[in-house]
Amino acid sequence: MGQVVAIETSLRSEEAVTNRRLHGHRGRMLVLTYHAVFATFEEWAKQEPSRKWYALTAEQFEAQMEYLSRQGFTTSLLAEFLQGRSPQKSVVLTFDDGHESNFSIVLPILRKFRFRAEFFVIASRVGRPGYMNWEHLRAFVREGMSVQSHGLQHVPLPELAIETLREELTSSKSCLEQNLGTSVQYLALPGGFADQRVYSEAIAAGYRAICNSEPGLASTGTTISRVPIMYSTSREMFHDVVHRKLLRLLRMSAQRQFGKAARALLGVRWYEALKQLQFRIP
Repeated sequence: MGQVVAIETSLRSEEAVTNRRLHGHRGRMLVLTYHAVFATFEEWAKQEPSRKWYALTAEQFEAQMEYLSRQGFTTSLLAEFLQGRSPQKSVVLTFDDGHESNFSIVLPILRKFRFRAEFFVIASRVGRPGYMNWEHLRAFVREGMSVQSHGLQHVPLPELAIETLREELTSSKSCLEQNLGTSVQYLALPGGFADQRVYSEAIAAGYRAICNSEPGLASTGTTISRVPIMYSTSREMFHDVVHRKLLRLLRMSAQRQFGKAARALLGVRWYEALKQLQFRIP
């Protein structure tokens, strides 16, 4: 029993030292990943299991933004972080897919707290039912938000032949740039799927950095780690993540590695089906 207590004490001491170092290091950033945000629990409950897995309610999301604000955090964009211009006590908020709730629900909440965010959209789905249209995205740009690429069709990139992969990367980038009149420099990997070929082709296509789904603190390089925020993310978990608690981030990373191993064993289709079967409404 004494050994267990000693180990836990040692881990917490190491965590405290690490947290102090991380908070004081401009080369590290907490990047949070969101998806859809639904107005009510009832609306969230109507969604398909795969969408529920990553979605939040407006009440959850606003509580998280309020906590960030009360704790004295501001928000940065990826360009500011990578150029060393972000405030020391800041986070990067990212939203994947381009769901219409990002405009109708997320934007008013961001305005309330004077926060900015990166919106990674699926280029071929702009204007489709359930997704934002070009006017929504132009409004984001006018308000100081950043609109970036989440691929053309939202397919697992490592499974694509080389020419199709290049089309996914270049067409999504050029489509957004032409319609928005802005520079698209960042890619969020669809589903978090990648291999070295995907990273290399993305850089060759003109992306400055690639956002993955590996929990951890981001470094100022070409690969950006992000921490996923889901419906199952409790208040305590969110607070731990915001304050960069090492043990929490390590647990999340271990869960991610377990999921990747399961996905490799079962295949993407069966892995996603298993996730849906496991999902339960709290």
